[in-house]
Amino acid sequence: MKLSTFVKSIGLVTIISGVGKLLGFARESIIAAYFGTSEVADVFFVSSLVPTLLFTAIGTAIQAGTIPLFMEERSKNEEDAKKLMSLLGTFFLVLSLLLIGVTLLFTQPLIKVMAPGFTTDQIALAVKITRIMIPSMIFLTLTSISTGVLNANKQFVLPAFSATIQNVVIILATILLANTYGVYGLSIGVLIGAAGQFFIQYPSFKKSEIGFNFHFQEHKEKIFRILILFYPIIIAAISVQLNSLVDRMVSTGLETGSVSALNYGNRLLWLPLSVILTPLITVLYPSLVEGVLESYKKFFSIIQKGTSLILFASIPFTLLMVLIGDNLIELAFQRGSFNREATDITYQALFYYALGLVFFALRDFLMNGFYALKRTKIAMYSCLGAVLVNIVLSITLSKFMAVGGIALASSISMLMQCVVLFFYLLKQYEDKRNYSKQFMQEAGKLSLVTIGVLIIAIPIMKLIPDDLNVLFETTLMTILIFAGYLALSIVFKVNAIQPLTKKIKVKRS
Repeated sequence: MKLSTFVKSIGLVTIISGVGKLLGFARESIIAAYFGTSEVADVFFVSSLVPTLLFTAIGTAIQAGTIPLFMEERSKNEEDAKKLMSLLGTFFLVLSLLLIGVTLLFTQPLIKVMAPGFTTDQIALAVKITRIMIPSMIFLTLTSISTGVLNANKQFVLPAFSATIQNVVIILATILLANTYGVYGLSIGVLIGAAGQFFIQYPSFKKSEIGFNFHFQEHKEKIFRILILFYPIIIAAISVQLNSLVDRMVSTGLETGSVSALNYGNRLLWLPLSVILTPLITVLYPSLVEGVLESYKKFFSIIQKGTSLILFASIPFTLLMVLIGDNLIELAFQRGSFNREATDITYQALFYYALGLVFFALRDFLMNGFYALKRTKIAMYSCLGAVLVNIVLSITLSKFMAVGGIALASSISMLMQCVVLFFYLLKQYEDKRNYSKQFMQEAGKLSLVTIGVLIIAIPIMKLIPDDLNVLFETTLMTILIFAGYLALSIVFKVNAIQPLTKKIKVKRS
């Protein structure tokens, strides 16, 4: 991909994702206003994890597993690539239908395992709304297939836009149905929103000529060989979602509203991830695959570039959430049923989640690198290890720090996984000594920039009057943090900012 095309793709996807995520933010804010951090909200957020957890196994296998296979096969023969995608897509559709059936039969025991701290009434409600939402898996699977094909063709716009459709539907369902049908209306909105994601992509996806292929018996050996390649990706994907499950399982034993607080804190964390960092990761993935086909040196240069950009882009958002996270929560959620007490408990979660922001983003990027290399078992083992660390730390830290301990456990587990993944990739690189030196220099510069921003921001925060309008205070601190971060990055000559400074110098000259 040419640099100009690459930059335009990131820019366009970022804008569209930004709109979708802002609507997602509005969606969470409206849900918070109607349900707050109540028992009903806790039940909804646990129940909504069921289709997400089951779909993730299929969705990640399709997107992370089939894109390299599809692109590789397409480089040899276009028609064979379409047949392969049709076969695998149909197989995963059938598998999703089977999982829906099993879940409908065993919903109650599943909820009891996922929410050991729920009361009998909460379990009964969770079973009902889970059965409403679980059919969304079929639409999520269809969306994953179409997204995988469109992204492989470097068509990023419609997949990025699909989240907007989902959020609009859920917002309308909450506003129109929640007063009459309560959480059931919200659950129906989730189901319809999932369907909307696929139908918005369908016209473009139809042009790819990917259809149904039920000849599983005829191609059983090929399917089996591919599943052997996929199973580490599936386990890795489930492991990633298990971290969220662990958080919610442990939090069901804490005070009422803990599950909801973790969800709202996590949503705020993922706003910058989704708007700024995920588009970058999405656009870089096909380039990673192409880099592998060329040489490991080319591949690692993309890893190096992506890692540098993710580190640079994450730090100011981390500072923002750590320093004024309570203001962000108040602006986003504190209205209706979401009171000051709910803000305080949500800030506990957000503060410790924010400490791991860079590692949440970097983990996804590095995992894509391993998928591109087809070293899926390494990715799987790292995810399983992260889950084990998260389980031990969540149970231990929650006893002393409540929801803050659960969030901190997630951040620490992400840090450890990133370290393992990155050093494994670095180990395979020929010029690792020189790169390690460059990396330490860059990390040192970013550390100085971060300390500099804190030295500037913290005293100014203390001077701000308590009765100052929260929106004005948040805007002021946001400008201060980002402007200070950018200025100090230029002063310390941070590598990630150098292309921008060079461009400015050229324009001036």
